[in-house]
Amino acid sequence: MSQRKLGETLGVTFQQIQKYERGMNRIAVTTLVRAAAVLDAPLSFFLEGIGPQRQEPERPTLYGRDARLAQALAGIEDRRVRAAVRTLVRALSTERQP
Repeated sequence: MSQRKLGETLGVTFQQIQKYERGMNRIAVTTLVRAAAVLDAPLSFFLEGIGPQRQEPERPTLYGRDARLAQALAGIEDRRVRAAVRTLVRALSTERQP
């Protein structure tokens, strides 16, 4: 099917179809669903090869004593006490050691 014909069916110009294809413009999910129906293609066809757009920041892995310390902190039920411990640890970690 041509871009022009698909555009007419979806109610957009063929230029808009080109922009969708190139990733220059975002496409509404409803338009994507209609395009899949018109093209007799599963919706997943349009999503192949698309990975997460944003990577999660890498978190440090904790082992041994550090892991137990994190578990102990998480085990403090009183949120005010937990916050005070966090504040204390942050203060100590930025303090210069002789």
